[in-house]
Parts: sequence; structure tokens; C-alpha cells
Amino acid sequence: MRASLAVCILAALLATGACLQCETCVGLGKSCTGNLETCAAGQDSCGVIFTEATQVGVNTQSIIKTCVISSQCKAGLVSMNFGKGMTTRTNIACCVGDDCRTTTVTMPPADPKPNGRRCRGCYSLSSQQCREETIQCTGSETRCVDITQTPTTGERPTQMDIKGCVSESFCAQLQTGSGTIAGIGEDLITAKCTVASGAAGVTPRPAGLLLPALAGLLLLKLLS
Repeated sequence: MRASLAVCILAALLATGACLQCETCVGLGKSCTGNLETCAAGQDSCGVIFTEATQVGVNTQSIIKTCVISSQCKAGLVSMNFGKGMTTRTNIACCVGDDCRTTTVTMPPADPKPNGRRCRGCYSLSSQQCREETIQCTGSETRCVDITQTPTTGERPTQMDIKGCVSESFCAQLQTGSGTIAGIGEDLITAKCTVASGAAGVTPRPAGLLLPALAGLLLLKLLS
């Protein structure tokens, strides 16, 4: 605690603003509780990240509370569809100070109607090969995504391969790099979005924080 206070005092002397502290926790369901942690430089908001995942008709909810950068607060609803009955929807709410005591995340109703777009989809949350199939995109999903990720928990990295339909908001926020969120280490090896009709994609620039949607998906893997 004394070390954290010293860091805050030093930061206050070097730059305007005070050190932000956020509750940090992960859990299944709609709520979790944890300790206050001092955010790193550049993390200027507390985020509450709520994910609903459906796998072959079974719905699972998860939540992450952690420090985030304010640009992530603008991500809005992120919809992802990987085929074989696997879909996820993630939303984020941000707060600072006393507002965090009452901040909750709402999830708009799903739109299951096909929108005419198609992508190659598959997901592998282990060392198994990602077996692709053509899938129908729904609702706001107008982009195809291709991601290889290595999350690290403890000393055991596990590669995740993800392909499928995603909403444009996902691609607008997509970042690659290395970092941690809610104590989960990660490294995005490759990440690319393309327009679902087949136009050329864009490879995102390096960054240092895991996208909330991927964090939610990773959390479901770890806690299931």
C-alpha cells in the first residue's frame, strides 16, 4: 500500500491528474468483487466488461472488472460468430470514482437474422486444429476476423485460433501486442479483419492491451 501511494505521489508531481484505482476481478455470472488496484500509466478509466457466450445452445455469462484506456470505452457492443453454434456478445461500461459503485452493463437483444454476409469460421481453444467452415453472418456482423492468440496463465501458454464473423466495432478497436488484463497474460500473434464480401484486410498496429471481447472469450475458457 505504501509503495502504491508513493507511485501516485510521484505521478502527481510529474503530470496532471491523480492515480486511478479500480476494482479488479473476474468471474462467471453478472457480478464479481475484488481488490482495488492502481492503474498503469495511460489507463484512465475503470471498465466493467460483460460477455454472453452461446455454445451449442448453452448460454454462459462472464464479467471482468479492470483498468482500461478510455478509447476502449467507445467500443460498444461487439458481436462475434465462429460457427458450429459458438457465438459471443460483449459490451463494456466505464466509470471513475464513486460512479463505479453503481455501474452496470446492459446487453441489447441479439439479432439472429442473417444479413447476407459470409465468412470462414472456426475456433480452437487448445492445440487442436481449427477446422474451417463457411458461416452466415447475422445482425451487425459485416467483417471477417482471423486471430491467433497465446494467452498465458501461470507458466502454461495455450494457443487459441479464432475465425468468423464480427461486428465492425470489433475491428475498429482490434489491437495486437502483449500485455495483461485482470491478471491474464496474453500475446496476439496475428490479427486481421477483412470485409465479409472478400475485400482486402487491414493488419492492426501494435498495442499493449487485450481487447475486452477477447478477454471475455478467454475468461470463459479459463473458468469453464
